[in-house]
Amino acid sequence: MDYYTNLGLLSAERSEANYRLYPEETIDRLRLIECLKRQKLTLEEIRERIVQWQDGEMTKDVVDVVQSVQEIQGEMRNLEQRVRELTLHLRTMDERQARLVAKQLSLQGSSLLHTLMLLLGDAPF
Repeated sequence: MDYYTNLGLLSAERSEANYRLYPEETIDRLRLIECLKRQKLTLEEIRERIVQWQDGEMTKDVVDVVQSVQEIQGEMRNLEQRVRELTLHLRTMDERQARLVAKQLSLQGSSLLHTLMLLLGDAPF
């Protein structure tokens, strides 16, 4: 937190013992900073967004939505990687084995898997 304080991204008051005291909004601000860092924004761009947030142009709801979207995007990347790994296994199966796997999947799971594989450009069945 000292790093962000020194950069001007966080503000703190000093106690009589010279400890930094951060206001309650610091947690929300740290979440916003982490969210913006994941978007690969520069420190200057992060400062601009924080000013927007302080001025009320960007609400906590917006930060929460952006963070949720980023989490979903991360989960999608993980799923895509897992589909690629499973695709390698499916390629080693004969048609009978692939059909057995497809039959064991739930209808929704199978549809999701098939859709993901189509999106990746590689659907074995």
